Amino acid sequence: MRIKRIVQGGISALAMGAFVVAMSPGSAQAINWDHGPMYSGDKGDKAASAYFEEHGDHVKVCDIDSDGKKAWVNVYDEMTNDFLYSLTDTKNDGKCSYRHASDGGKYNLPENHDIGFTVSYEPSNNPNPGYYIYFNDH
Repeated sequence: MRIKRIVQGGISALAMGAFVVAMSPGSAQAINWDHGPMYSGDKGDKAASAYFEEHGDHVKVCDIDSDGKKAWVNVYDEMTNDFLYSLTDTKNDGKCSYRHASDGGKYNLPENHDIGFTVSYEPSNNPNPGYYIYFNDH
């Protein structure tokens, strides 16, 4: 009888542990992007795309054109006119490049500030890169 209770208790603890892990935020958790896609230019110039999720300061850039040019996004604090960082994605392979607040430092974007994004590609011969501004309020 005692062994049965221990096993049942162990199974309950194991199930609870699995529930806690499943509910914890992590890199595998789906992100609901607040803003995006932001494209690399106007008039159908879609060689690069970027996305921004305010909760967690997630930024993603994707090379979406097999043209040999790498996609990039520059991130700015519009309230202080500071360049914060640049993020690149080197090839159109279905994978994108990511940064988020948990990376620390410059990736933890200031709250209650307008955040600017320039989306383009290199070599930088894009005459009209996409430029977007969003208020980071959470």
